[in-house]
Amino acid sequence: MPLSLLSELLQNSADGAYVVDNEQRVVAWNTAAQEMLGYTAQEIVGRRCFNMLSGRDDGGCLICRRDCAAITASRRGEASVSFDAQVRRQDGQTQWVNISIIPVTQDDARPLAVVHLFRDISVQKETETFAAEVIARARQLKLQPATATHRAESVTQPEALTLREYQVLALLAQGASTAHIAAEMVISESTVRNHIQHILHKLGVHSRLEAVAFARENHLLE
Repeated sequence: MPLSLLSELLQNSADGAYVVDNEQRVVAWNTAAQEMLGYTAQEIVGRRCFNMLSGRDDGGCLICRRDCAAITASRRGEASVSFDAQVRRQDGQTQWVNISIIPVTQDDARPLAVVHLFRDISVQKETETFAAEVIARARQLKLQPATATHRAESVTQPEALTLREYQVLALLAQGASTAHIAAEMVISESTVRNHIQHILHKLGVHSRLEAVAFARENHLLE
């Protein structure tokens, strides 16, 4: 299949999609990819994918690099693979995506190009992180002796929260993600993160989970 036809087909994909050649240079970049990560085709086509996206795994290890494992496997014509990665957006922020790698071969079975299909999994990752914090906190509490002093007993009157901060705190208590809070309150995700930082500072805690626990222990959400 000519690359031009492949690129045209990918333009209709709801997933972000880009195609790299054997040198890992981006040769096609669809509209969904631009909407998700911010790069225009003019900015990214012709550049090496690993230089632009710098994908990392859950442990922060770089997985987007020259001759990465996925590209090497694709060059050998092996079956497509799928993995999660935190990639760099055009605005410098990072975003979690799930990437599917699909090799495209010529008639003689030689590798021609590699298609990358990706979709946003930021909400899923936030939920997983929050759940991990809950589990860790529950285990910590289980290991504490029964006579342990609660944080509420050692903390004096916390600094008063604003109405918006109370609204954010209430949504956090429901397990809402940053994206969900932003949509619910019709504000940007960066504004939500600012509110959360103010809440943590005012309550004297270090995580969202601790903020929710503190609020419940001190009846701040009633």
